[in-house]
Amino acid sequence: MQVTVTGRNVDLTPALKDYLVDKLQRSQKHFDHVLVATALLTVAKNPSVAQNQTAEITIKLNGSVIRGEESTENMYASIDLVADKIERQLRKYKTRYYHKGTKTKNRNGAVELSELDYDIGQSKDENHLPKIVRSKRFTLKPMPAEEACKQMDLLGHDFFMFINSDTSQVNTIYHRRDGNYGLIEPEI
Repeated sequence: MQVTVTGRNVDLTPALKDYLVDKLQRSQKHFDHVLVATALLTVAKNPSVAQNQTAEITIKLNGSVIRGEESTENMYASIDLVADKIERQLRKYKTRYYHKGTKTKNRNGAVELSELDYDIGQSKDENHLPKIVRSKRFTLKPMPAEEACKQMDLLGHDFFMFINSDTSQVNTIYHRRDGNYGLIEPEI
């Protein structure tokens, strides 16, 4: 696994980097090609934040993004938690969405299973693919992003889609964990 580690307000010691890479290496066993991961280790300088040491991992995989973030009072504990979360997400991705291989014959004529045919913890009978259980249609109204924030709060939703009156594109506004708002804009 190729891991790029960056840090904010933290001294990136070789021991810390090695610990992170070793923990993420467990996730590589699920795939036969090299995964490329980006890690961001952050320490918040605000003394009122109890869980101020955050580890964030992002892996791009066949057009999908696998991302995990965990915060604790100890950077090593944050790395442990986020590595476990990433491994669960990669296992879930592989079992549900990754194209399953087929049985093939090797040069000796013996039938062998592709690595992707079998996954620990899930039998072939357990085909639990998510389903769309509800569909909703609504009218998108042009408005500035600030107005969309107000509308989202009035509705009590976690996100709100609207046509941005400044760009004339469909945007989504959402609540962030830190209490602020996020804006998703399409890249064309």
